[in-house]
Amino acid sequence: MSRTIPPEIADAILRIEAQTFVRRVEWFEELGSTNDYALSIAGQLSLETPRLIWAHRQHAGRGRSGHAWWSAPGALTFSLLLDAETSGLIPSTWPIVSLLTGMAIAAALEEFRPNAAVGVKWPNDIWLGDRKVGGILMEPSPVNPARLVVGIGVNVANSFVEAPPELRSIATALSDHSPQHAMPVAVLLGILEHWDRVISEFLNDDWDLAALWRRRCVLTDRAVRVTTGDSLTEGVCRGIDTSGALLIETSKGLIRQVAGTVRLLSER
Repeated sequence: MSRTIPPEIADAILRIEAQTFVRRVEWFEELGSTNDYALSIAGQLSLETPRLIWAHRQHAGRGRSGHAWWSAPGALTFSLLLDAETSGLIPSTWPIVSLLTGMAIAAALEEFRPNAAVGVKWPNDIWLGDRKVGGILMEPSPVNPARLVVGIGVNVANSFVEAPPELRSIATALSDHSPQHAMPVAVLLGILEHWDRVISEFLNDDWDLAALWRRRCVLTDRAVRVTTGDSLTEGVCRGIDTSGALLIETSKGLIRQVAGTVRLLSER
């Protein structure tokens, strides 16, 4: 089906395909979920990857554990379809890729808001100040285990003044922190640049994940609660280890958390 692509988007696509690691871009005016679409085509072995699926509007976006992602006009929503063989990111590295992606996004956003605190919340949230500004959803293809989808959503120009009341206290957008609005296209280009850099450094073993994560982690040295199924762990976050597991200091000693939902105990 043919799609009319605005000139500024067409120019951005040309730049992305010519100047970044992305080989092909698919842009949609509206899409249910960029991750769902990427997963639906992941089984087509002839597709060029890395592939970028980019939606101007997303009406059925998903977060971790099936949570809905609120997306209004001005949000940046896209997914990267990666192939383990061509990217060098074998499945055993995928848990760390999520953390690296968060750090790349934080570095990109910091360029647009240099005076704001941009941090990461294990395992897949990006915070601006004390509120969530973006998230990551990584999903392996069920039909092609060698392919991975990295879904990214960032609140750029979709001010949370218009968000549902229950979201205003926990989420924010770049546009809520400055009268000068950043454009989603510019933020996308910045994220791709930083993602390529951190992944390259990781693959070349030029990366101290635990030390660099600690600098951006919004949880380190704060009291947290981690929920994993019916299991509940409370303690003080001590960063992550070299494998990306969250370290929680409890009354019984240091515990490694490889999965779960984390909340600050100061949160209501």
